[in-house]
Amino acid sequence: MPIKWLGTILCLVGIGLTSLNVYPLNLLFGLIGSALWTLAGILQQDAPLVLVELVAAVMYLLGIIIYIVNALIKWGIV
Repeated sequence: MPIKWLGTILCLVGIGLTSLNVYPLNLLFGLIGSALWTLAGILQQDAPLVLVELVAAVMYLLGIIIYIVNALIKWGIV
């Protein structure tokens, strides 16, 4: 299934970027990879997979939101 392979590759890229401290790009790759794995879990009706990947995707999304808010504060926009 291409969704799972693409999700796997993107998650691994996100992990690699995290180990190299490439922020916030690591969050973006992790978010997309986990979202694809969430979709794969939904399609396969695999509740544990959906749960773990949905939580991961939400956490990545929150990290991106916090990054954006902090950038807006730093630039004096908010």
